[in-house]
Amino acid sequence: MDEKLLLISVIISFLSLDITIAFQVLISSPIFSCTLLGWLLGDIQTGMELGFVFQLLWLGKIPAGAYIVPEGNIASMMATALILINKEIGWTHTTLAVVFIEVLLLSYLGSILTLYYRKFNGKILDLMLKEVEKTRVTFIVLLEVASMVVYFLAVMIFSFLALKLSQLFLPSLITLLGPIVESQLVMVKPVIIGIGLASIYPILKEAFSHSAGNKMETN
Repeated sequence: MDEKLLLISVIISFLSLDITIAFQVLISSPIFSCTLLGWLLGDIQTGMELGFVFQLLWLGKIPAGAYIVPEGNIASMMATALILINKEIGWTHTTLAVVFIEVLLLSYLGSILTLYYRKFNGKILDLMLKEVEKTRVTFIVLLEVASMVVYFLAVMIFSFLALKLSQLFLPSLITLLGPIVESQLVMVKPVIIGIGLASIYPILKEAFSHSAGNKMETN
């Protein structure tokens, strides 16, 4: 099991490079990353469904400047992995509900990790600016690579520890709660989708208002 969790952590860490430091092609977004994890773990349909649900949940949380938001992308990947790893237990709605609560905690822990990485990356940037003046291109490249490696290792360790600790209690908790609350939690997925829609409502409202305003000016 440890080998499987480590492999999943490496995949999550690699995809997470897209968040701030490399690629920038949105593969870290839940709609893509959760689908990919679903495919790798043998259940692409569930991966796609979870990707859609978590994408809505975090879509309204947009980092701006130094503002730190919950790290939804990393948390969503870990949540998808946990749900797929424990799917054989059954109690689908209970598993989603328990993991959803955990994903909120993981997202805030992830935001702390991002905060410290930004501080570290700021120091790397200062060193790079000094090296630019000396035109030491090779050293600048090494600093950039070092920054990527540090972030990769930090996310990998964070993911592995979170997955490992979760697996110590999650199967037993699902087995305990499932027979009691499964029927009451049948609406958990629509509720999460509703929370996601509510979080992006201000964005949609502003977008439509702006669009309507432009049409009026054109007319």
